[in-house]
Amino acid sequence: MKKILTLLVAALFCLTGAAKTAEEVIGELKKATGAMVINFNKEILASQLGKTGDTDLEPIFKNIDNGCVLVLQDADKAKVETFNSKTDELDGSVYEPLTTAFDGDHRVKVLGRAEGDSLKEIVVIVADGSDCVMVCFNGDIPKDKIGQLVNNKTINFN
Repeated sequence: MKKILTLLVAALFCLTGAAKTAEEVIGELKKATGAMVINFNKEILASQLGKTGDTDLEPIFKNIDNGCVLVLQDADKAKVETFNSKTDELDGSVYEPLTTAFDGDHRVKVLGRAEGDSLKEIVVIVADGSDCVMVCFNGDIPKDKIGQLVNNKTINFN
């Protein structure tokens, strides 16, 4: 019995040791592709929302403490493939899939890391032919607000 328990503990350690976080993937993508990474905090987010004049988004973003945006623009095929393979490593790790949508070449994937009834981290991955974006939000976001966070006001293919 001790051998089985030891084997199970070792297997779990290997699985959790291999799980990547969004922060790790962003670092790897920045290094591999030269993507631009912009970090933001609550104050920067509030000031940018104030500039839009859109008060509908304020209640949604009040639960976000900080985050970052990775932008890979006009990338060649190899960089887009690197982006897709690195972001695919987040599936089944510490993140649970919340939604995935496809529109032609456009792909939107939303992942979340939950604790209780809230999400501590949301990762939005958007990719099309040559442009890729990964946005990470950290905070205490109620699960019922996710639909408001990822909608036509925050993600637009036009």
